Amino acid sequence: MIKHIVELIVPNATSEQFYDFMINPIDHQYRQWWDGEHLSFHIVKSGKENHLGDIVFMDEHIGANRRLTFFAVVTGANRPNQIVWQMKKFGLRLPAYVELNLTDLDNGILLKHELRIGFLGIGKLLDPIFRIYFNRSFQKSLKEHCEIEWYRLAEYLKN
Repeated sequence: MIKHIVELIVPNATSEQFYDFMINPIDHQYRQWWDGEHLSFHIVKSGKENHLGDIVFMDEHIGANRRLTFFAVVTGANRPNQIVWQMKKFGLRLPAYVELNLTDLDNGILLKHELRIGFLGIGKLLDPIFRIYFNRSFQKSLKEHCEIEWYRLAEYLKN
């Protein structure tokens, strides 16, 4: 399994603010957060009351040369500390997860953004196929993207 983790301390933010924004995505707010980089993020189909089972669509640029577009289902929603999205393609759930963990601190939050791609056990033999797409260059671009976007979200939510 491939894991890509970015951990940041984001000042002047709360877990509740970030959770609310990410669990209830709206395209125009997503674009305002980072215009030109963020293109679309919205709920396609609602799941249960606490958002479990929501199907979302996300489309964004990751740096100058990469684009990340996917459908996902919310498989974890633990207010206000954790959201887990499992990516989907052609209606099938993929072995690809984005997990956001939020922990309140005295003057901000500890944010952990984790992308997991691949299988455990015997299925990990397929991981080299995933590395063709999610190579070191993509990982570097994603890290740089995360190191900008989460601070921008704190600023956006202050307004």
